[in-house]
Amino acid sequence: MEDEAYVRVLRESLEKKVELLQLISQENEVQAKVLKDPMSTPDELQTTMDHKDGWVEQISTLDDGFSVIFDKVKPLLADQKDKYRDDISAMKDLVRQITDLTTLVRKQEQENYRLVEQKFAGIKKQVKKIRKSQSAVSNYYKTMNGGYDSQFLDKSK
Repeated sequence: MEDEAYVRVLRESLEKKVELLQLISQENEVQAKVLKDPMSTPDELQTTMDHKDGWVEQISTLDDGFSVIFDKVKPLLADQKDKYRDDISAMKDLVRQITDLTTLVRKQEQENYRLVEQKFAGIKKQVKKIRKSQSAVSNYYKTMNGGYDSQFLDKSK
């Protein structure tokens, strides 16, 4: 009976991983919208990253637990394939879903990384433009307030 509980835990662990990967994929879509929106704030981007970090941490914990339990149950599953046929089949399907979702998430992450690079390149251009404008204003201010060289002044008066 204890063996069946271990097999059930393995299956539930894979189901939870599928659920978490789906959440990460959905959050990647939200993150892409934030990155494409010129009016978005860094806080909005950070919120999406925080959500994903929490889910990735949960996946890591699940993976660690899965490995420990699988090592215990692996001989049982090999010896009693007929008894656990449905569970093994379901877990194979879940592993396929996990593989597909992982591929999708990686693709989304690469696209979002590209969007982040574009957004920061745009911000750098804006900063450069602002600095240039500030420099021009500063030079104008100096000129208008007597900050010009004395060699250009008419000393005959």
